[in-house]
Amino acid sequence: MIPYTSRLSFKCIILAPLALMLSMVSLLAYNFTQSLGDNVQSEYDRMTEDIAHSVKLLGSLNYSFATYFTHKSELLPSKTAHHKVIGEDGLCLWKQSAESIQSAYRADARKVLQIDYAVKGLPEACDPNSEIYKDISSKLLLAPTFSFLNGIEDYIVGLYYVSPLGYIISSPANLATNVHKDSIPIMKSRKYWIEGKSGHSVLRLTGPVVDVATGKPVLSISAGLFDNDQFEGLVLLDISVSKLVSVDPGLDQRITFQVLGENPLPQNAWMPRTLLIDGVETNQIMYFNLDLKKEVHTFFVQKQTSLFGLVGLYFLTVIFLIYWRVRDEKRHFHSLALHDPMTGLLNRRGFYQGYQLKTVQPFEAIATFDIDDFKKINDTHGHNIGDDVIIFVSKVLTENIRLDDIVARFGGEEFVVYLQSDSKESMIGAIERVHQVIAATSSDFIVGGFTVSGGIAIQDEKRGVGLDRLIKQADEKLYQAKRTGKNKLIY
Repeated sequence: MIPYTSRLSFKCIILAPLALMLSMVSLLAYNFTQSLGDNVQSEYDRMTEDIAHSVKLLGSLNYSFATYFTHKSELLPSKTAHHKVIGEDGLCLWKQSAESIQSAYRADARKVLQIDYAVKGLPEACDPNSEIYKDISSKLLLAPTFSFLNGIEDYIVGLYYVSPLGYIISSPANLATNVHKDSIPIMKSRKYWIEGKSGHSVLRLTGPVVDVATGKPVLSISAGLFDNDQFEGLVLLDISVSKLVSVDPGLDQRITFQVLGENPLPQNAWMPRTLLIDGVETNQIMYFNLDLKKEVHTFFVQKQTSLFGLVGLYFLTVIFLIYWRVRDEKRHFHSLALHDPMTGLLNRRGFYQGYQLKTVQPFEAIATFDIDDFKKINDTHGHNIGDDVIIFVSKVLTENIRLDDIVARFGGEEFVVYLQSDSKESMIGAIERVHQVIAATSSDFIVGGFTVSGGIAIQDEKRGVGLDRLIKQADEKLYQAKRTGKNKLIY
């Protein structure tokens, strides 16, 4: 029996679709990673633009102070009343008195403007006769500008003016309230103050540092102020790092700022990018805190529909391939049931099934062939050669009759051929050709060659007898050929 072999093994059925599914999952993961990278780059761009926008806002303070320095002799002190008190920390706090300032816009006639600022400085800031008191009084004209600018963007959490005389103007007011006695010395120890005091005027972004007033990480944009060549202090704008990076909830505030070169980047730092802003000295690098577990979870959440679809497609493909293989296996065994395993010719059952499919033609014939002295061949040359002889005869038969004819091996060394034609002569010619080819070429196959005998039964379209009777007639003529000398055809 010929064993069933298929290129579509069960291992292939399981693994091939699995490999394809994993390839598709890999493509989804690649697209997810690309999308995440694009989102991170977009956030980098947005944050850079926001910081650049903050630089422009700080520039408006620069203009206000430039105007102040130019015309300060002509300016009158602020008429706004302020409460001045020395707190428990020993510092002087100036806060605006409760006062309603009506909007000048007609549409906003009922709206009260919210001015939120405060001043905090050394104790002598509460002494009306001190230089620092007078300086505060003159610069309070600029304080409302701090308040207006501070409310423009949510990520801007503080605006400061730090005076060399030892006081701070801030908006919102609570920043100044939270300033402690070490805050001004801390600010004066930082690079931006040292550079400004030395006459080096530059817009600088520093941080992230812990804000001296709030204790939260901030980026600070600073600019030195000069009246001609006289250092007049600094203006600073604080940007909340947490608010700056919280716009895209998908990134979950995982973009981090770090001072460039201060410490090695962590191992999970992904897509680092140096922060660059025109006209501003920066020393920061941005990176995304990559959390592999979180990214995998996010990937499965975002792509769950596609993933479920791929898994479903995988199982459907496996089921289909198993069905296809089983069907192919059934066809194989069905074919085995109809064919002779040695020669590949039809067997008796296959012969009868093939006959049922034939359409009627004017003449039909049954030819039965039998190898002469086949037992002697087996005894002399061995059964392997005997099998080869049978295969040789089957090959000659199939090569010398028409494709529409039926060739079968009924068992042993007996072969049956069914032919149809428009004339008897063409069928007889085909049968005689088979007999002649075997006689002429068999000596090339075994020493001395071998012969076949045949019996042929022919009938016209009237179909006087059935197939079984026709086969019996051919068998009788075959036996006659055997009895009368072999190596002949009897019609």
